[in-house]
Amino acid sequence: MIPFVANVVNRLSEDKGNPIEPKESLKSKFRVEKERLVWVDQARGFVMFFLVLTEFLPDCWTHACWTSNGVVKALAAFFLDHPANEAAHYMDFYDIGVPAFFFIIGLLMAVSFRKRIQSHGKWSAVANSALRWGLLYGLGLMIFYFTYTGPNTLTNNWFGAVQNIAQSGQPPVNWYVVDWDVIPALGFVGLISIPFMFMPTKTRFAVAYAMLVFFQILLFIPQTEMRNYALASVHGGIIGGIFVMCPIVLIGSCIGEYFLLNKEIPLPKKYHMLAWFALANLAIGLGLWAIPGGFPNKRESTMGWAVLSIAVIIGAIFVFIAINNKRPRNTVILEAYGMNPFLMYALCAIPYKIVFYVVGTTLADSMMFQLLYWFVGVVIISAIALILYVNKKAISTTKVVAGVIIILLPIGIIAKALGLL
Repeated sequence: MIPFVANVVNRLSEDKGNPIEPKESLKSKFRVEKERLVWVDQARGFVMFFLVLTEFLPDCWTHACWTSNGVVKALAAFFLDHPANEAAHYMDFYDIGVPAFFFIIGLLMAVSFRKRIQSHGKWSAVANSALRWGLLYGLGLMIFYFTYTGPNTLTNNWFGAVQNIAQSGQPPVNWYVVDWDVIPALGFVGLISIPFMFMPTKTRFAVAYAMLVFFQILLFIPQTEMRNYALASVHGGIIGGIFVMCPIVLIGSCIGEYFLLNKEIPLPKKYHMLAWFALANLAIGLGLWAIPGGFPNKRESTMGWAVLSIAVIIGAIFVFIAINNKRPRNTVILEAYGMNPFLMYALCAIPYKIVFYVVGTTLADSMMFQLLYWFVGVVIISAIALILYVNKKAISTTKVVAGVIIILLPIGIIAKALGLL
């Protein structure tokens, strides 16, 4: 297995010579390959479209409340919800959503970073990335602060708190648990990914898997309390963000470079190696699952969850590769969502949190309200995606986040001052 994986790593990340190529060559490669590999935007769009469709599905639908059939209920839960038991020794299909989102964000990260270096210089590339991801992390913290309902809003309780992370029946263990969610996680992971963008593709790829292995080893050792810490947070918490979500982004960045910039390897061979890479991840994930404590679990951010998610994501990518095998297919809605992935997520997640926070639990839990919000939300977000697509307008993550902060910050300050939050 080890020689096989090593061969996959070497082939996937093969980048002979200087990692920074001539300016005209890199831009030309990126433009031509991006136009030819339409599955890149289609795959990105599918992930975002699926997230939008499922992010605020009515609770009744996710649990198949219209039937008593156990099989139907199990299928609905598998595809539309996380396991009811956060410490479950398995993963659902729905658990792939977050790593898929991080993976597609990573696809163009290194390519865009290298283009920025060539057009504006190294420090401009660093500053641009730091601004983008720093604003995103700041937005996540801002949402935490304005929606925190605890007794001490002027302390660090909105950022996190010391709490007992031990599971039932275990001796108490008090750790500081940082509040965590997708938006601050994405910003934080983006920030810590910046130094890795200077690494050659092969090195970055190897480091990403080394980080996954290191965190899984920590999970295997009960004395580290990593498993309990992850269960006390979400998505593995800030530590899982460093050692699991960051590697997923880095792996995505390596695959993006491999397909968009590497001209030495013919496209059929790239697809062949990508298939072997997916199978290698599948084998690693299943192998870990066979080891006590190596099961895939989203809440704990286990390595098994990460690599099995990567295998499924690449499997889905091959669906779009097959669809476009003979000629590019016109999948407008997917390409529209893929053109502005973070904007689509922002339009989905942020208004959802605000609206359901404002209307209160009683109304938010009603089936009719959830159904109406889902229908209106999907229609509006899809309309915005299509309008931007028709006008060939891709809005940068930095502009999206800055715009959201400009809108929400004064509203939050006023609402906080009036005691509405």
